[in-house]
Amino acid sequence: MDLHRSILLVDDEARTCRCLAQLLRNDGFDVEFAGDGAAAIARLAHQLPDFLVTDYAIPHANGIVVSMFARSRNPNLPIVFLTAFPEPCRAALLNPPAIVLTKPLVYDDLLRILGPAAQTPHTRRAA
Repeated sequence: MDLHRSILLVDDEARTCRCLAQLLRNDGFDVEFAGDGAAAIARLAHQLPDFLVTDYAIPHANGIVVSMFARSRNPNLPIVFLTAFPEPCRAALLNPPAIVLTKPLVYDDLLRILGPAAQTPHTRRAA
């Protein structure tokens, strides 16, 4: 049984994205990343990850727009915002709500969120 869980990581700060992706890979996750909202939506249109981890302030479509698109494909997709702008993310009408972590990120906080969910696969809605 494959225990690796997939994450789409969305952030326009390439260096931050690469570092976080490597940490997550070291902890057993399969990670792909997108540098802007349009690229994230294009990936989500073809394949859904087990988790969406996104910044709010990204070019071409903000993190809320990306999250709403992802939830249109899978209403139960776990979403984590990593952002310096937490209020718009907290105010987003996502159901179930997304988890909001502020930058600078404490990596252990993200692992605590992803860890328990990684133990139990969620049901994906067919594309």
